[in-house]
Amino acid sequence: MRSRVPVALAFAVSVYAAPIHAQTPEEQALTLLHASSAQSAIITFCGKHYAIDGTTALRISQTTRDVATKVLGRERADAAFKDELARRYAEVKDVGEQQWCTDQRDGLSKGAVRIFKN
Repeated sequence: MRSRVPVALAFAVSVYAAPIHAQTPEEQALTLLHASSAQSAIITFCGKHYAIDGTTALRISQTTRDVATKVLGRERADAAFKDELARRYAEVKDVGEQQWCTDQRDGLSKGAVRIFKN
């Protein structure tokens, strides 16, 4: 199981981050929370529309959150994640659940880690 953690973290950073070297540690942590909220939304909304690997999505979400927490501290990370998750859920609502999930599926279809099974 431990060997999947670096893969999950690399996946999250590669999909959701600007070039990581161009970011401060705080910006990197916020980018990781952005990735975590996307995985949380996939778990919450997309299983109704597509077969997903919820275990991998949860692992990515939790790993990225754990790393962000180490940088920001528990209180700041929790507050930032709460804000990011609210923003993400509003995004899903604005775009429409099915379309948002389709967009995520299309965007993640070429990566090494497969969240969407179909």
